[in-house]
Amino acid sequence: MTPIRNCRTCIGCRRQDAAAEMVRLGVADGRVVVAGSKRSGRGASIHARPACLESGLRTDALSRAFKQRVTIPDAAELLQQITSRRGR
Repeated sequence: MTPIRNCRTCIGCRRQDAAAEMVRLGVADGRVVVAGSKRSGRGASIHARPACLESGLRTDALSRAFKQRVTIPDAAELLQQITSRRGR
């Protein structure tokens, strides 16, 4: 089996995949946001699937990944932003 280059672990399903197959999340003012191309600070990777986000929210994986308490004011909006990044 060939190792995956630039491998990341999804905070929802805990499966490893190429970074290009995932969406990077970041924190701005204590809120989870979809990170842009500029990578600075702590980040977390997630698959662009509703099940992965739901699992990450249910287990409080986002707060652990960012090592701080984070808020998600609108989970549906965050999910829409994550799934829209799938094609990029």
